[in-house]
Amino acid sequence: MAAGVAIVKCKNYNKEKVFEAVHNLLEKLGGIRKFVKPGEKVLLKPNMLSAKEPERGITTHPVVLEAVVREVQSAGGEAWIGDSPSGAVKGVKRYWENTGFKIVADQTGARLVNFEADGTVARTVKGETYHFARAVFEADVVINLPKFKTHGFALYTGAIKNLYGTLPGLQKATFHKLHPHPQNFSRVLVNVFSSVRPKLNLMDGILGMEGNGPATGDLRNVGLLLASEDGVALDAVASSIMGFKENEVDAIRLAGEDGLGENSIEKIEILGEKLDEVRLTDFSLPSNRLIRLVPEFLMRWVARFVWVRPEADPEKCTGCGVCANSCPVHAIKMINGRPVMDYNVCINCLCCNESCPEGAIVQRMSWLARKFG
Repeated sequence: MAAGVAIVKCKNYNKEKVFEAVHNLLEKLGGIRKFVKPGEKVLLKPNMLSAKEPERGITTHPVVLEAVVREVQSAGGEAWIGDSPSGAVKGVKRYWENTGFKIVADQTGARLVNFEADGTVARTVKGETYHFARAVFEADVVINLPKFKTHGFALYTGAIKNLYGTLPGLQKATFHKLHPHPQNFSRVLVNVFSSVRPKLNLMDGILGMEGNGPATGDLRNVGLLLASEDGVALDAVASSIMGFKENEVDAIRLAGEDGLGENSIEKIEILGEKLDEVRLTDFSLPSNRLIRLVPEFLMRWVARFVWVRPEADPEKCTGCGVCANSCPVHAIKMINGRPVMDYNVCINCLCCNESCPEGAIVQRMSWLARKFG
């Protein structure tokens, strides 16, 4: 049977409209009771990338999260909410509060799960060991709630990449260090996805992010919600809506090759809105997208002239040092209260961009890089 991806339109985060849209979206897949049975523990994994307010478009919107919590509860399930953003080792409370997730928990009775404090479970995939938050395997069902965004390093962040947040602690930075090339890091993402295997994936695409996401890109009113049992198919469709070519995103291609889901648009059944009618013809993709097509041996020669690299905006930077603490290869040093990047060490993983509480780490491009992009 062909993988099914449901798409519905929803223009804004009006609670009544979102609740109705989420319900209709799930009905196209068979309804919430197809995925959740009475008494089951259901872990909702939103995108809680940074401790930012919902209107910044960086995280899964709390109204979408609440709509799914209510659906789970209507089926008799017990809702848990959990994620592990890069700065959570210093305390996750401000993330819950700033994103609005704590309000959702207070209003619905859903349980907030601290991935950093609740223990881990080890799984080995293709010779590499990952330590997952214990709740991932204690739950009967995992529902994945990614955000519709580009990513300057991995090109796109969706259902597959969102599950990277099931790895608590500093190991996320360690894997960035061990796998600095985007394709190799995408293998890590696919390995993590293969271990979690969410039962349902629902994407918040009402307010999306284009350009150099996932934290400092440009906001875009996309007005869509997407859902599928197949996270690979969901990513294939969402990335296609953005304008990526089929299998251009490494994680989607690798997951398809591993048999984890359907990565061919032609084999995916679209439910609801027609794909051709919701595609965005002018969506801005990451500036390093075409640079990645340059052969690696040639890239070593032209690296002096073609680069995309993180840089601190002096007008936004407060000198807090979070970027330096988050860098997996210690390429950032705080000098006179300001971050200074060592580009001979930097692997351009964007951990600094993702973790900066002020959105002060931006991606700068050389003149030749802008020509490629």
